[in-house]
Amino acid sequence: MNATPPLRKLQYVLAVARELHFRKAAERLHVEQSSISRQIREVEEELGFEIFRRDNHLVALTDPGRAFILAVDDIMTRLDADFKRARDVSRLIARRNAASFLIGYSAFVPPTLRHEIRLIQRQRFPSVRLQFRLTTASEVTDSISSGVFQAAVTFAPLERNHLQEIPLRSEPLHAVTIRGQSVSGSGAINFADLRTRPLIVTCSDRTHSALYQWLLEQCANAGFRPNIVEEAASTQEVFDLVQDGVGTAILPRGICDGMPPTLQCLPIAGIDALRLVFIYRRGGSQTAQRIVSEIANSLRHACLEKAG
Repeated sequence: MNATPPLRKLQYVLAVARELHFRKAAERLHVEQSSISRQIREVEEELGFEIFRRDNHLVALTDPGRAFILAVDDIMTRLDADFKRARDVSRLIARRNAASFLIGYSAFVPPTLRHEIRLIQRQRFPSVRLQFRLTTASEVTDSISSGVFQAAVTFAPLERNHLQEIPLRSEPLHAVTIRGQSVSGSGAINFADLRTRPLIVTCSDRTHSALYQWLLEQCANAGFRPNIVEEAASTQEVFDLVQDGVGTAILPRGICDGMPPTLQCLPIAGIDALRLVFIYRRGGSQTAQRIVSEIANSLRHACLEKAG
C-alpha cells in the first residue's frame, strides 16, 4: 500500500493546478522550477497516473488529475480548518483563568435556560466566573474532551461515551409557519402531515449526527421521508427562511418566544419531545462535577415546581 505523499508535495500539485504553469507555480512558492517538476513526477509515479498533461509550454489537467485535485483541495481546506480549530482550542486553554467555568451551548438551547443557570451560579458559587460560549454540538463534545469547556448544555442523543449526561427537561417540538396558514381545529399539526411540506431543520449529519438520525427515525416511524430543504444555524436564520416562504421549521418550543409577529408556533402531535441535557467529561475534575450536578439539580427542581 502506497504511503500518503508528504504535505509539501501536495502543495506543489495544487499550486501547478491553480497556475497551470510550472514556472509561475515555482515563483508563487519561492522554490526552483526543477524541484516542483521533479516532486510532481514522483507523486504521479506513486499514484500510477498523470495529473498533468504537458505539451511544450502548455499544462492541462488530465481527467483523473482533475478528480484528484478536487479531492486534495477539499482535504487541504479541511486540514486548514482543523489546524485553526486546534490552535484556537489550545489558546483558550492557555488563557483560561483557573477560577472560570466555561459552559458551551448549542444555538437552539432556550436563552432563558442560560439566565437560570447564571442565577443559580450566583447563589451557590459566587466566586466562580461563569462564561457561556455558543458552538455546534460536535464542537461542544470535542471542547469538553480537550478541557476547553467544563460543561455544556445541548440536546440528546449524543454519540460520545466519555461524556456524562444529566437530563434537565423535555422540550416539545413545534412547527413554525407563516401566520394564518391553515391547521387542524386543535391548533396543532400532526407530525405525519409534515410529509407534504418542505422542512427547515436545526441539525444535520455534520453538525449533530445523532440528533439528525433521531429525527429521520421519527419520520420513518410516522411513515414518511422528510423533504429537508434547509439546515439553519441560528433562530434568526430560521425565522427569515420561514418568512421568505422557504418551508416549515421544526424548533424546540423554548426558542420560539422571540419570533416575529408574522409567524406562528404550533405544537407538533405525534413526535417525541427533545431531551435537553447537561454534559461534562466522565472522570473530570471533582469541582466541575459538583458545580454541574448542583446546577442541574436546581434546574430540575425549578422545572418540577413550575409543572406543579
